Amino acid sequence: MGSTNKEIKFERTVPAKPDDVYYAFSTSQGWRDWLVDASYFRAQPGGSFHLSWDTGWYASGTVEALERGKSVVLEWRGKDAPDTTKVTIELKPKGDHTQVTLTHSGFGEGEAWDASRASAASGWETGLENLQSIFDTGADLRVTRRPMLGVLGNDFNEKIATQIGVPVTEGYRLADVVAGMGAEKAGLQGDDVIVEMDGAPVRTWEDLGPALDRRQAGDEIEVVFYRGPEKNAVQMVLSGRTITDTPLDPAEFAQEYRKITKEVLEELRAAVEGASEAEADVSDDEAWSVKENIAHLIAGEEWYLFYLTELIVDGVAQYSGAWENRREQLRAVIRVTPTLEGLVQRLENAYEQTAGLLEEAAPVLSERKGVMWNLGLWWLQLPAAHEREHIEQIKKDLAKIRGAEAEPAVS
Repeated sequence: MGSTNKEIKFERTVPAKPDDVYYAFSTSQGWRDWLVDASYFRAQPGGSFHLSWDTGWYASGTVEALERGKSVVLEWRGKDAPDTTKVTIELKPKGDHTQVTLTHSGFGEGEAWDASRASAASGWETGLENLQSIFDTGADLRVTRRPMLGVLGNDFNEKIATQIGVPVTEGYRLADVVAGMGAEKAGLQGDDVIVEMDGAPVRTWEDLGPALDRRQAGDEIEVVFYRGPEKNAVQMVLSGRTITDTPLDPAEFAQEYRKITKEVLEELRAAVEGASEAEADVSDDEAWSVKENIAHLIAGEEWYLFYLTELIVDGVAQYSGAWENRREQLRAVIRVTPTLEGLVQRLENAYEQTAGLLEEAAPVLSERKGVMWNLGLWWLQLPAAHEREHIEQIKKDLAKIRGAEAEPAVS
Protein backbone atom coordinates (compact mmCIF):
# COMPACT_ATOMS: atom_id res chain seq x y z
CA MET A 1 0.00 0.00 0.00
CA GLY A 2 1.21 3.46 -0.83
CA SER A 3 -0.35 6.54 0.77
CA THR A 4 -0.24 10.34 0.83
CA ASN A 5 -1.98 12.78 3.07
CA LYS A 6 -4.83 12.97 0.57
CA GLU A 7 -5.34 9.37 -0.52
CA ILE A 8 -4.70 5.72 0.19
CA LYS A 9 -4.09 3.20 -2.53
CA PHE A 10 -4.17 -0.59 -2.66
CA GLU A 11 -3.29 -3.13 -5.34
CA ARG A 12 -4.25 -6.81 -5.35
CA THR A 13 -3.91 -9.52 -7.97
CA VAL A 14 -7.07 -11.60 -7.96
CA PRO A 15 -7.14 -15.06 -9.64
CA ALA A 16 -10.17 -14.41 -11.88
CA LYS A 17 -11.04 -12.48 -15.01
CA PRO A 18 -12.09 -8.81 -14.74
CA ASP A 19 -15.70 -9.52 -15.73
CA ASP A 20 -15.98 -11.98 -12.84
CA VAL A 21 -14.30 -9.73 -10.27
CA TYR A 22 -16.53 -6.82 -11.34
CA TYR A 23 -19.58 -8.32 -9.59
CA ALA A 24 -17.83 -7.90 -6.22
CA PHE A 25 -17.93 -4.10 -6.64
CA SER A 26 -21.18 -3.65 -8.54
CA THR A 27 -23.86 -5.79 -6.85
CA SER A 28 -25.37 -5.91 -3.40
CA GLN A 29 -24.49 -9.60 -3.16
CA GLY A 30 -20.96 -8.96 -4.35
CA TRP A 31 -20.17 -6.48 -1.58
CA ARG A 32 -21.58 -8.86 1.04
CA ASP A 33 -19.54 -11.77 -0.32
CA TRP A 34 -16.21 -10.22 0.67
CA LEU A 35 -16.59 -7.05 2.72
CA VAL A 36 -19.83 -6.14 4.50
CA ASP A 37 -22.66 -7.75 6.45
CA ALA A 38 -25.54 -5.87 4.80
CA SER A 39 -25.73 -3.90 1.58
CA TYR A 40 -27.83 -2.11 -0.97
CA PHE A 41 -26.16 -1.14 -4.25
CA ARG A 42 -27.92 0.32 -7.28
CA ALA A 43 -25.53 -0.27 -10.15
CA GLN A 44 -26.12 2.75 -12.37
CA PRO A 45 -24.69 6.27 -12.54
CA GLY A 46 -26.49 8.33 -9.94
CA GLY A 47 -27.62 5.23 -8.08
CA SER A 48 -27.27 5.13 -4.31
CA PHE A 49 -25.57 2.57 -2.10
CA HIS A 50 -25.47 1.74 1.59
CA LEU A 51 -22.99 -0.72 3.08
CA SER A 52 -23.03 -1.70 6.75
CA TRP A 53 -21.30 -3.95 9.26
CA ASP A 54 -22.73 -5.66 12.33
CA THR A 55 -20.30 -3.57 14.38
CA GLY A 56 -22.46 -0.50 13.66
CA TRP A 57 -20.11 1.07 11.10
CA TYR A 58 -21.50 2.00 7.69
CA ALA A 59 -20.77 3.87 4.48
CA SER A 60 -23.21 5.43 2.04
CA GLY A 61 -23.05 7.43 -1.13
CA THR A 62 -23.65 7.64 -4.85
CA VAL A 63 -22.41 5.65 -7.83
CA GLU A 64 -20.66 8.21 -10.00
CA ALA A 65 -19.63 5.90 -12.85
CA LEU A 66 -19.13 2.26 -13.68
CA GLU A 67 -18.02 0.20 -16.66
CA ARG A 68 -18.43 -3.55 -16.68
CA GLY A 69 -15.15 -5.38 -16.14
CA LYS A 70 -13.18 -2.14 -15.95
CA SER A 71 -14.08 0.35 -13.24
CA VAL A 72 -16.42 1.57 -10.50
CA VAL A 73 -16.32 5.11 -9.08
CA LEU A 74 -18.13 5.99 -5.86
CA GLU A 75 -18.85 9.14 -3.93
CA TRP A 76 -18.28 7.74 -0.43
CA ARG A 77 -19.08 8.87 3.10
CA GLY A 78 -18.18 6.68 6.03
CA LYS A 79 -19.66 6.95 9.48
CA ASP A 80 -18.17 9.87 11.44
CA ALA A 81 -16.22 11.13 8.40
CA PRO A 82 -16.09 14.95 8.21
CA ASP A 83 -17.21 14.97 4.56
CA THR A 84 -17.52 12.85 1.43
CA THR A 85 -14.53 11.16 -0.20
CA LYS A 86 -14.04 9.27 -3.45
CA VAL A 87 -13.41 5.56 -4.05
CA THR A 88 -12.15 4.45 -7.47
CA ILE A 89 -11.82 0.77 -8.35
CA GLU A 90 -9.93 -0.15 -11.51
CA LEU A 91 -9.82 -3.67 -12.96
CA LYS A 92 -7.18 -4.62 -15.50
CA PRO A 93 -6.42 -8.05 -16.99
CA LYS A 94 -3.14 -9.60 -15.92
CA GLY A 95 -2.91 -12.90 -17.76
CA ASP A 96 -5.78 -15.00 -16.46
CA HIS A 97 -5.91 -12.81 -13.35
CA THR A 98 -7.11 -9.30 -12.56
CA GLN A 99 -5.10 -6.41 -11.21
CA VAL A 100 -7.40 -4.61 -8.76
CA THR A 101 -6.38 -1.05 -7.91
CA LEU A 102 -8.46 0.71 -5.27
CA THR A 103 -7.83 4.38 -4.61
CA HIS A 104 -9.61 6.17 -1.76
CA SER A 105 -9.04 9.92 -2.13
CA GLY A 106 -10.32 13.23 -0.84
CA PHE A 107 -9.18 13.03 2.77
CA GLY A 108 -8.55 16.38 4.42
CA GLU A 109 -6.39 17.62 7.27
CA GLY A 110 -6.98 17.33 11.01
CA GLU A 111 -7.63 14.71 13.67
CA ALA A 112 -11.08 13.71 12.39
CA TRP A 113 -9.71 13.15 8.90
CA ASP A 114 -6.72 11.23 10.27
CA ALA A 115 -9.07 8.86 12.11
CA SER A 116 -11.26 8.46 9.02
CA ARG A 117 -8.26 7.70 6.80
CA ALA A 118 -6.85 5.17 9.29
CA SER A 119 -10.20 3.42 9.58
CA ALA A 120 -10.58 3.24 5.80
CA ALA A 121 -7.03 1.92 5.34
CA SER A 122 -7.58 -0.86 7.87
CA GLY A 123 -10.95 -1.83 6.40
CA TRP A 124 -9.79 -1.90 2.78
CA GLU A 125 -6.63 -3.86 3.57
CA THR A 126 -8.54 -6.58 5.44
CA GLY A 127 -11.37 -6.61 2.90
CA LEU A 128 -9.17 -6.87 -0.18
CA GLU A 129 -7.28 -9.74 1.41
CA ASN A 130 -10.64 -11.51 1.70
CA LEU A 131 -11.56 -10.59 -1.89
CA GLN A 132 -8.41 -12.34 -3.06
CA SER A 133 -9.21 -15.35 -0.88
CA ILE A 134 -12.76 -15.93 -2.13
CA PHE A 135 -11.53 -15.99 -5.72
CA ASP A 136 -8.49 -18.13 -4.87
CA THR A 137 -9.55 -20.88 -2.45
CA GLY A 138 -13.15 -19.76 -1.91
CA ALA A 139 -12.60 -19.39 1.85
CA ASP A 140 -14.26 -16.42 3.51
CA LEU A 141 -11.65 -15.23 5.98
CA ARG A 142 -14.34 -13.58 8.09
CA VAL A 143 -15.60 -17.10 8.78
CA THR A 144 -12.33 -19.01 9.05
CA ARG A 145 -10.87 -16.50 11.51
CA ARG A 146 -13.97 -16.15 13.64
CA PRO A 147 -14.33 -18.33 16.75
CA MET A 148 -17.31 -20.62 17.22
CA LEU A 149 -19.76 -21.44 19.98
CA GLY A 150 -20.56 -24.86 18.53
CA VAL A 151 -24.35 -24.58 18.54
CA LEU A 152 -27.27 -25.23 16.21
CA GLY A 153 -30.17 -22.79 16.43
CA ASN A 154 -33.90 -23.32 16.52
CA ASP A 155 -37.11 -21.28 16.25
CA PHE A 156 -38.05 -19.13 19.21
CA ASN A 157 -41.16 -17.10 19.86
CA GLU A 158 -43.68 -16.45 22.63
CA LYS A 159 -45.51 -19.75 22.11
CA ILE A 160 -42.29 -21.78 22.18
CA ALA A 161 -41.13 -19.88 25.26
CA THR A 162 -44.29 -21.04 27.05
CA GLN A 163 -43.79 -24.63 25.87
CA ILE A 164 -40.24 -24.89 27.20
CA GLY A 165 -40.97 -22.87 30.32
CA VAL A 166 -38.62 -19.93 29.91
CA PRO A 167 -39.72 -16.49 31.18
CA VAL A 168 -38.37 -14.54 28.17
CA THR A 169 -39.53 -14.21 24.58
CA GLU A 170 -36.26 -12.93 23.07
CA GLY A 171 -33.02 -14.84 22.83
CA TYR A 172 -31.25 -17.54 20.83
CA ARG A 173 -32.75 -20.99 21.37
CA LEU A 174 -30.48 -23.98 20.86
CA ALA A 175 -31.56 -27.01 18.88
CA ASP A 176 -28.39 -28.87 19.81
CA VAL A 177 -24.67 -28.44 20.49
CA VAL A 178 -21.74 -29.68 18.41
CA ALA A 179 -19.76 -32.49 20.01
CA GLY A 180 -16.38 -31.44 21.36
CA MET A 181 -16.88 -27.70 20.96
CA GLY A 182 -17.20 -24.87 23.47
CA ALA A 183 -20.95 -24.99 24.09
CA GLU A 184 -20.99 -28.72 24.84
CA LYS A 185 -17.97 -28.43 27.13
CA ALA A 186 -19.67 -25.57 29.00
CA GLY A 187 -22.73 -27.78 29.58
CA LEU A 188 -25.24 -26.15 27.22
CA GLN A 189 -27.92 -28.32 25.60
CA GLY A 190 -30.96 -28.24 23.36
CA ASP A 191 -33.77 -25.81 24.35
CA ASP A 192 -31.40 -23.59 26.33
CA VAL A 193 -32.06 -19.95 25.42
CA ILE A 194 -29.01 -17.66 25.31
CA VAL A 195 -29.90 -14.11 26.40
CA GLU A 196 -26.47 -12.58 26.95
CA MET A 197 -22.98 -13.26 25.65
CA ASP A 198 -19.72 -11.58 26.58
CA GLY A 199 -21.66 -8.80 28.32
CA ALA A 200 -23.89 -8.00 25.31
CA PRO A 201 -27.62 -8.81 25.13
CA VAL A 202 -28.72 -11.54 22.71
CA ARG A 203 -32.20 -11.04 21.28
CA THR A 204 -31.90 -13.05 18.04
CA TRP A 205 -29.25 -15.07 16.21
CA GLU A 206 -28.09 -11.83 14.53
CA ASP A 207 -26.62 -10.66 17.86
CA LEU A 208 -24.15 -13.57 18.00
CA GLY A 209 -21.96 -12.33 15.15
CA PRO A 210 -20.98 -8.93 16.60
CA ALA A 211 -20.12 -10.56 19.92
CA LEU A 212 -17.87 -13.15 18.25
CA ASP A 213 -16.23 -10.54 16.00
CA ARG A 214 -14.49 -9.08 19.05
CA ARG A 215 -12.95 -12.41 20.03
CA GLN A 216 -10.58 -15.14 18.90
CA ALA A 217 -10.56 -18.91 19.30
CA GLY A 218 -9.37 -19.80 22.78
CA ASP A 219 -10.87 -16.71 24.44
CA GLU A 220 -13.12 -17.33 27.42
CA ILE A 221 -16.45 -15.50 27.63
CA GLU A 222 -19.48 -15.56 29.89
CA VAL A 223 -22.73 -16.91 28.44
CA VAL A 224 -26.03 -16.24 30.21
CA PHE A 225 -28.96 -18.50 29.34
CA TYR A 226 -32.27 -19.85 30.54
CA ARG A 227 -32.94 -23.54 31.00
CA GLY A 228 -36.63 -23.61 31.72
CA PRO A 229 -37.39 -20.98 34.37
CA GLU A 230 -33.84 -20.98 35.73
CA LYS A 231 -31.32 -18.34 34.66
CA ASN A 232 -27.72 -19.59 34.46
CA ALA A 233 -24.30 -18.17 33.69
CA VAL A 234 -21.31 -20.22 32.53
CA GLN A 235 -17.82 -19.55 31.29
CA MET A 236 -17.25 -20.85 27.77
CA VAL A 237 -13.98 -21.23 25.88
CA LEU A 238 -14.56 -20.32 22.23
CA SER A 239 -13.62 -23.02 19.74
CA GLY A 240 -11.64 -22.70 16.55
CA ARG A 241 -13.29 -23.58 13.26
CA THR A 242 -12.60 -26.98 11.76
CA ILE A 243 -13.72 -26.66 8.16
CA THR A 244 -13.64 -29.65 5.86
CA ASP A 245 -12.76 -29.30 2.20
CA THR A 246 -15.67 -28.18 0.04
CA PRO A 247 -15.84 -29.22 -3.63
CA LEU A 248 -15.77 -25.88 -5.44
CA ASP A 249 -16.83 -27.45 -8.72
CA PRO A 250 -20.67 -27.28 -8.82
CA ALA A 251 -20.98 -30.69 -10.51
CA GLU A 252 -18.86 -32.37 -7.81
CA PHE A 253 -20.81 -30.48 -5.14
CA ALA A 254 -24.07 -31.77 -6.64
CA GLN A 255 -22.87 -35.37 -6.37
CA GLU A 256 -21.90 -34.87 -2.73
CA TYR A 257 -25.30 -33.31 -2.08
CA ARG A 258 -27.02 -36.32 -3.67
CA LYS A 259 -25.18 -38.68 -1.33
CA ILE A 260 -26.32 -36.73 1.73
CA THR A 261 -29.94 -36.37 0.64
CA LYS A 262 -30.13 -40.04 -0.37
CA GLU A 263 -29.24 -40.96 3.22
CA VAL A 264 -31.85 -38.50 4.53
CA LEU A 265 -34.57 -40.02 2.36
CA GLU A 266 -33.65 -43.53 3.48
CA GLU A 267 -33.88 -42.46 7.12
CA LEU A 268 -37.15 -40.62 6.55
CA ARG A 269 -38.77 -43.58 4.75
CA ALA A 270 -37.67 -45.87 7.58
CA ALA A 271 -39.15 -43.46 10.13
CA VAL A 272 -42.61 -43.35 8.47
CA GLU A 273 -42.73 -46.99 7.39
CA GLY A 274 -46.11 -48.46 8.26
CA ALA A 275 -47.60 -45.12 9.31
CA SER A 276 -51.18 -44.57 8.20
CA GLU A 277 -52.48 -41.35 6.66
CA ALA A 278 -54.51 -40.78 9.83
CA GLU A 279 -51.41 -41.11 12.04
CA ALA A 280 -49.45 -38.76 9.80
CA ASP A 281 -52.24 -36.15 10.10
CA VAL A 282 -52.30 -36.04 13.91
CA SER A 283 -51.39 -32.60 15.25
CA ASP A 284 -52.43 -30.05 17.82
CA ASP A 285 -52.03 -26.32 18.32
CA GLU A 286 -48.52 -26.75 19.66
CA ALA A 287 -47.00 -29.57 17.59
CA TRP A 288 -46.74 -30.20 13.87
CA SER A 289 -48.04 -33.39 12.35
CA VAL A 290 -45.75 -35.86 10.60
CA LYS A 291 -46.94 -34.43 7.28
CA GLU A 292 -46.30 -30.88 8.42
CA ASN A 293 -42.73 -31.79 9.40
CA ILE A 294 -42.12 -33.18 5.92
CA ALA A 295 -43.86 -30.18 4.33
CA HIS A 296 -41.45 -27.95 6.24
CA LEU A 297 -38.47 -29.78 4.70
CA ILE A 298 -40.07 -29.47 1.26
CA ALA A 299 -40.68 -25.73 1.68
CA GLY A 300 -37.06 -25.23 2.71
CA GLU A 301 -35.67 -27.25 -0.17
CA GLU A 302 -37.89 -25.53 -2.73
CA TRP A 303 -36.66 -22.20 -1.39
CA TYR A 304 -33.10 -23.34 -2.16
CA LEU A 305 -34.04 -23.37 -5.84
CA PHE A 306 -34.98 -19.70 -5.59
CA TYR A 307 -31.84 -18.92 -3.60
CA LEU A 308 -29.54 -20.70 -6.06
CA THR A 309 -31.15 -18.78 -8.92
CA GLU A 310 -30.37 -15.53 -7.10
CA LEU A 311 -26.76 -16.67 -6.73
CA ILE A 312 -26.53 -17.37 -10.45
CA VAL A 313 -27.42 -13.77 -11.31
CA ASP A 314 -25.41 -12.23 -8.43
CA GLY A 315 -28.71 -11.03 -7.03
CA VAL A 316 -29.17 -12.52 -3.57
CA ALA A 317 -31.57 -10.23 -1.73
CA GLN A 318 -30.97 -8.75 1.69
CA TYR A 319 -33.02 -10.75 4.20
CA SER A 320 -34.03 -9.52 7.63
CA GLY A 321 -33.81 -11.72 10.70
CA ALA A 322 -37.53 -11.25 11.38
CA TRP A 323 -38.63 -14.59 9.94
CA GLU A 324 -40.43 -17.59 11.34
CA ASN A 325 -41.98 -20.82 10.12
CA ARG A 326 -45.61 -20.37 9.22
CA ARG A 327 -48.02 -23.25 9.55
CA GLU A 328 -50.17 -21.82 6.76
CA GLN A 329 -47.33 -22.50 4.33
CA LEU A 330 -47.05 -26.12 5.47
CA ARG A 331 -50.77 -26.67 5.13
CA ALA A 332 -50.69 -25.21 1.63
CA VAL A 333 -48.02 -27.76 0.68
CA ILE A 334 -50.20 -30.57 2.06
CA ARG A 335 -53.25 -29.31 0.16
CA VAL A 336 -51.41 -29.90 -3.10
CA THR A 337 -49.66 -33.09 -1.92
CA PRO A 338 -52.03 -34.70 0.61
CA THR A 339 -50.56 -38.20 0.97
CA LEU A 340 -47.57 -39.28 3.03
CA GLU A 341 -45.90 -41.07 0.12
CA GLY A 342 -46.59 -38.08 -2.12
CA LEU A 343 -44.86 -35.75 0.32
CA VAL A 344 -41.78 -37.97 0.60
CA GLN A 345 -41.61 -38.20 -3.20
CA ARG A 346 -41.99 -34.42 -3.53
CA LEU A 347 -39.09 -33.95 -1.11
CA GLU A 348 -37.00 -36.38 -3.15
CA ASN A 349 -37.84 -34.43 -6.32
CA ALA A 350 -36.89 -31.16 -4.63
CA TYR A 351 -33.52 -32.58 -3.58
CA GLU A 352 -32.86 -33.67 -7.14
CA GLN A 353 -33.91 -30.28 -8.50
CA THR A 354 -31.36 -28.61 -6.22
CA ALA A 355 -28.60 -30.95 -7.39
CA GLY A 356 -29.69 -30.52 -10.99
CA LEU A 357 -29.67 -26.72 -10.73
CA LEU A 358 -26.13 -26.83 -9.36
CA GLU A 359 -25.09 -28.84 -12.42
CA GLU A 360 -26.99 -26.61 -14.85
CA ALA A 361 -25.43 -23.49 -13.31
CA ALA A 362 -21.88 -24.89 -13.30
CA PRO A 363 -20.57 -22.46 -15.99
CA VAL A 364 -21.55 -19.49 -13.79
CA LEU A 365 -21.06 -20.82 -10.27
CA SER A 366 -17.65 -22.31 -11.03
CA GLU A 367 -16.38 -18.71 -11.24
CA ARG A 368 -17.81 -17.98 -7.79
CA LYS A 369 -15.51 -20.01 -5.52
CA GLY A 370 -16.53 -17.93 -2.53
CA VAL A 371 -20.20 -18.66 -3.18
CA MET A 372 -19.56 -22.39 -3.49
CA TRP A 373 -17.40 -22.38 -0.35
CA ASN A 374 -20.18 -20.75 1.64
CA LEU A 375 -22.75 -23.22 0.28
CA GLY A 376 -20.47 -25.98 1.51
CA LEU A 377 -20.22 -24.33 4.90
CA TRP A 378 -23.99 -24.50 5.35
CA TRP A 379 -24.85 -27.69 3.43
CA LEU A 380 -21.85 -29.98 3.91
CA GLN A 381 -20.18 -29.06 7.23
CA LEU A 382 -22.99 -30.48 9.36
CA PRO A 383 -24.73 -32.53 6.68
CA ALA A 384 -28.51 -32.70 7.03
CA ALA A 385 -28.45 -31.81 10.75
CA HIS A 386 -31.70 -29.90 10.37
CA GLU A 387 -33.40 -32.69 8.41
CA ARG A 388 -32.36 -35.30 10.96
CA GLU A 389 -33.73 -33.18 13.76
CA HIS A 390 -37.16 -33.35 12.11
CA ILE A 391 -36.84 -37.07 11.41
CA GLU A 392 -36.19 -37.67 15.11
CA GLN A 393 -39.27 -35.60 15.93
CA ILE A 394 -41.34 -37.69 13.50
CA LYS A 395 -40.13 -40.89 15.20
CA LYS A 396 -41.08 -39.55 18.62
CA ASP A 397 -44.50 -38.37 17.44
CA LEU A 398 -45.38 -41.67 15.80
CA ALA A 399 -44.23 -43.62 18.86
CA LYS A 400 -46.41 -41.40 21.04
CA ILE A 401 -49.45 -41.78 18.75
CA ARG A 402 -49.08 -45.54 18.57
CA GLY A 403 -48.53 -45.76 22.32
CA ALA A 404 -51.71 -43.86 22.95
CA GLU A 405 -53.64 -46.12 20.58
CA ALA A 406 -52.31 -49.23 22.35
CA GLU A 407 -53.43 -48.09 25.80
CA PRO A 408 -56.56 -49.97 26.99
CA ALA A 409 -59.68 -47.94 27.54
CA VAL A 410 -60.48 -47.14 31.15
CA SER A 411 -64.02 -48.04 32.18
